[in-house]
Amino acid sequence: MDRYRFRLGIVIPLANEEHTIDTLLNRILILTDGNDSIFCITDNASSEATRQKIKEYSIKHHRIHEVWAPENRSVVDAYFCGYKEAIAKDCKWILEMDGGMSHNPNEIPKFIKAMEQGYDFAAGSRFIENSNYSGISIRKIISRWGSILTNILLGTKMKDMTSGFECFSNKAMKHVLKQGVKSKAHFFQTEIRYNLRKWNYIEIPISYNNPSKRLASKNVFEALYILYQLFKKERLYYPK
Repeated sequence: MDRYRFRLGIVIPLANEEHTIDTLLNRILILTDGNDSIFCITDNASSEATRQKIKEYSIKHHRIHEVWAPENRSVVDAYFCGYKEAIAKDCKWILEMDGGMSHNPNEIPKFIKAMEQGYDFAAGSRFIENSNYSGISIRKIISRWGSILTNILLGTKMKDMTSGFECFSNKAMKHVLKQGVKSKAHFFQTEIRYNLRKWNYIEIPISYNNPSKRLASKNVFEALYILYQLFKKERLYYPK
């Protein structure tokens, strides 16, 4: 397995997932092997029931680890805490996914296959052939047109610039950590894809089930503001 301690580190921020955590972790255990580890990130947003279930799984399965991070202030902090843990544990590849079953764990092998082919970044996409998006229409519209707008302004080329569920090489993840992000909401996924736009990447079709019925306007405004800042940076350093 080259020089790495683990093949795959799966990063999963968790909050109130006591009703889905059993299904999620059991499927992941079946779909991965002994060279893979699962990092469950919990913080003050996590219910006691969720944390207790993770503790029970970690006792039964040495590949499951709870990463307790009470210092987290947002979901972005939770993801980055997981990224850092996977790098610290010397994982060759780092896969991030949602803990609420909006991402289908049965699709993990597609990401592993892409990494085995030598890609540095396998990006889950909801807007390419063989993909599927389930959820309220307004969120799909915003995600789709957000991707189009980002590609126009920043010169990126991915069909989906706003999705999670993605896999990184160790080297690519270290680059992401070095670059950092400004967003405290889900636009950080766009920042990551922007930072990896010139790396060796592939888009992977995914089935996405969005259970959320709300869309916080402050997150939309934050996304537009950061997108504008990236646009100014792009024009300054890479003039046409």
